[in-house]
Amino acid sequence: MRLGFQLVVTVVCAGLMLAAVAAEKSKTGSIQGQVNFCDAGGVEGMQVYIPGLPYVVITGEDGRFALPNLPQGKYDIHYRLGERLLNRNPGVSVPAGALIDLSVIRFCDPVVAKARPGSEQPGTLLAPPVVRCEAGSTDPSCVDADGDGVPASRDCDDSDAAIYPGAVERCDGRDNNCNGQVDENALVMVLRGEGICQAGQVAIARCKDGYSDCDGQVANGCEVDINNDTEHCGGCNENCTPTEICVAGGCE
Repeated sequence: MRLGFQLVVTVVCAGLMLAAVAAEKSKTGSIQGQVNFCDAGGVEGMQVYIPGLPYVVITGEDGRFALPNLPQGKYDIHYRLGERLLNRNPGVSVPAGALIDLSVIRFCDPVVAKARPGSEQPGTLLAPPVVRCEAGSTDPSCVDADGDGVPASRDCDDSDAAIYPGAVERCDGRDNNCNGQVDENALVMVLRGEGICQAGQVAIARCKDGYSDCDGQVANGCEVDINNDTEHCGGCNENCTPTEICVAGGCE
């Protein structure tokens, strides 16, 4: 009788564990796609990954990648070759149980180009030759279309005067200083607090002592003086009574 009871308990427990595993899987989704770099197909060795998570795929020559079993949420997909960040897909939403197919992701880095046929190192990426620009040159690589003082041959975005080598890196999801990285050491300012750059947007990391961010708006920073505000006395939404005042973060 005891053996039968143990068998039943074991079967029930195993069933519950399988159900739990199935339930967990139902809360995850996947992302897949195919890189097409500079209209030349995939690049062997390119890293496709999600910053902060252990999801990294090294693409082959076909450029295909898959990121399975992702908890439901929004993700930034990064594409890197060596130390150079080439592209990113921000805010990819992954619902539970869904397969998100990004299809073919086309992008090209203006500072690098596929090795020419017959190269001694086929499949590697080489920097384009340096173009020497003379005054009045009509070479497209010498044109400064955005008027920032940097010719197209050295400008990673010749359509935006705020982007050029040596520019201040801002928190905007773009490579402002043309060093191949996005938002690294970006300029982040928050009133009465400290900020961080997350997915191309400024976020409040912490507030100075005595202040708090009660409206959730980054633009006005840590807007509340919780030491003297009767509606936020000592903390957000901590109200004093009509007959009390807020002194040093306490209602009196």
